[in-house]
Amino acid sequence: MVVVIVDIPGGTELQYEQITATIFPGGKIPDGWIMHVAGPTENGWRVVNVIPSQELFEVFAREQLLPAAQAAGDAPPEVTFFPVHRLIQN
Repeated sequence: MVVVIVDIPGGTELQYEQITATIFPGGKIPDGWIMHVAGPTENGWRVVNVIPSQELFEVFAREQLLPAAQAAGDAPPEVTFFPVHRLIQN
């Protein structure tokens, strides 16, 4: 399991909503994904995902996320990965 942090410099809520409408049809994250959260930062927009593997995200980014971000006029996202040691949920 891996955490994927996606920072979008200059990204906005409107662009985020446009992108997620395309990549998460019906408001559903892809099968196997555990969590998706998003919100504003000082420099734009941040998205945090918890998913099964970095490789799975890289395929998703190449095939869906990057084309949708380009269509929304977003700057190229900055992506950081780190392995999950523990996930605690209620």
